[in-house]
Amino acid sequence: MGYNKPDFSSLEFKSVLTAGMGVFTDGYELYAISLVFYYIQKEFLLNGLEEGIVIASAYYGAAVSAILLGFLSDKLGRKFIYGLDVALMSLGILFQSISTNFAELVMSRIILGFGIGADYVLSPIITAENSNPKNRGKRMIVTFALLWGMGAVTAAFVEQILLLVNMENDLIWRIVLFMGILPAISVFYLRRKIPETYKFLTRIKPKPEELKKLEKEIKSKVAISPDEVPFSKRFVSAIGITIISSILWLLYDMYSSTFAIYGPITIAGNLGLNPIEFTYLAQFLAGLPGQIISIYLVDKIGRKPLIVIGYAGVAFWLFMYSILLMDPYYFGLKIHISNPLKAAESLTGEAALLGLSFYLMNYLSSAIGPASIIGSAMLTPELVPTKVRGTSQAISVAVDRLAAAFSITAFPLLLAKFGLPVLLGIYSIIALVSCSITLFLIPETKGVELS
Repeated sequence: MGYNKPDFSSLEFKSVLTAGMGVFTDGYELYAISLVFYYIQKEFLLNGLEEGIVIASAYYGAAVSAILLGFLSDKLGRKFIYGLDVALMSLGILFQSISTNFAELVMSRIILGFGIGADYVLSPIITAENSNPKNRGKRMIVTFALLWGMGAVTAAFVEQILLLVNMENDLIWRIVLFMGILPAISVFYLRRKIPETYKFLTRIKPKPEELKKLEKEIKSKVAISPDEVPFSKRFVSAIGITIISSILWLLYDMYSSTFAIYGPITIAGNLGLNPIEFTYLAQFLAGLPGQIISIYLVDKIGRKPLIVIGYAGVAFWLFMYSILLMDPYYFGLKIHISNPLKAAESLTGEAALLGLSFYLMNYLSSAIGPASIIGSAMLTPELVPTKVRGTSQAISVAVDRLAAAFSITAFPLLLAKFGLPVLLGIYSIIALVSCSITLFLIPETKGVELS
């Protein structure tokens, strides 16, 4: 076997499949909790603080595991950790489905979070390190944004089936959450068999057995070019861009996680939709079309233009929704909002439809740029050297998951105190700030070879 041009097609397909099914599980479980939360709340009689803790507990677990396992992936290899993440997710899924009280449910979701945190670190890295630079963007979006969304839709579909067969309420939430174990288990074997990543073997540690597997996979000999720069020096050089990309992800999830989790709980009911209908509507009319646009354009025009255009749309449509909730009169609607804290409940008829339209346009804008690129954990893996990619991504994941957990925990309390119009206005400002950070501080990585 000589130094022919490497054929990455098979390796890319396997990487997207094995990484993507883990992300599918992440999307399923993180979204399923919002769909079935009513049943959990009713069974365990949770107060407002306990509600936030239950939903956010997986995020806290993810932050802890990301730091530890991300660092180990730089020292021991990506494959060493791969498989452990879905094993932890499977345990958490099993335990939460048989929980009998608040404490057990929280602990099981923390274990689930341990697996999700590792997966958020490794899945985008493995896809990135095994992809041709010309196709890397679309591969990462399919792995993360597209399959996360499909996981969420599947959770809604599973609940719908259980409702159609008149399953008892105390079993619905347990079965819906438990079914997430199937995609996790399905890729465990593949994750243990996939070769160590191309970049880790060629730049960090060329393990002979793994090199043979890789060369067989890409039908070419592999040229080794070890990175001799010390880990500490690489890390210091990458810390600035790691912080910037972490802040961008943090800001993205400050608004997107609360919408993803509480959309079916709060917004759907205010629009006269049940959570399942809301999920289908949002994903198929806005989320999926936006992701398809992003997949088509990300390797043509680049990451930055899509993020900036998407965030501009998010800021505009959230601002419009906020104004509508504050005073529908500005849109020619004769509806009086007597209590700003209950503004969403006051929207009926044309006002409710207009509010839904603003929300869907916000979701479409986000899917075109921020959700598909920042939300796909694409920034840090593409911007930092291979030697510190796991550790840098771990920092981004930990910062993001903690911010998301705090936002999710605080959202019900902030909603009760300030109302949805104010929160939407704040989210609109966050979108504009993120747009500016991207425009001035983030380098373009379209077609750039990973260092």
